[in-house]
Amino acid sequence: MLAYVALMRTNGVIAGLMASWVKAFTEPRLQAVAEQILPPSPIQKQDVGADPSGRPENMPPAVLVDRVTVAIGHRLTVAQRLRAQHVIHYGMGAGLGVAYSIAASRWPRARLGRGSLAGLAIYAATHGSVLPALGIQPPPWRLAPAAVAWESTSHLVFGAALEAARSALGARG
Repeated sequence: MLAYVALMRTNGVIAGLMASWVKAFTEPRLQAVAEQILPPSPIQKQDVGADPSGRPENMPPAVLVDRVTVAIGHRLTVAQRLRAQHVIHYGMGAGLGVAYSIAASRWPRARLGRGSLAGLAIYAATHGSVLPALGIQPPPWRLAPAAVAWESTSHLVFGAALEAARSALGARG
């Protein structure tokens, strides 16, 4: 049993890293399409998290790193914040991969929508709750519709990629 749990955790980390890569790979295309359909104003593009292609240093993980390092009196450079952002993004993806793998193996309903509903739940928990509560990003209803469209869609993609990777790695249940 312990070997199975260790394998599930390892596979969860791998699935989370793979899904994070897929999410990051698709975000520029999703942003471009969303902004073509729902063009944001120049002011809306300045919101935290609204423009990863043009302002990657203004994405929530980089803003969080900046606030923490300023608070402790050691502000990082933009390049350092961007590196930290990648560590946070992929680290969170790995952790979510483990959590999703455990949930999906215990509760089949967690896999509804082939993981896409889990991705939407992750969006709601982060961008719809935690980030606004911490004052890092406005809630979705105060962001440009294009930003909400591409970001929520990228989380749907993350969830679907997470389930696809979990299944490809031979997950049970």
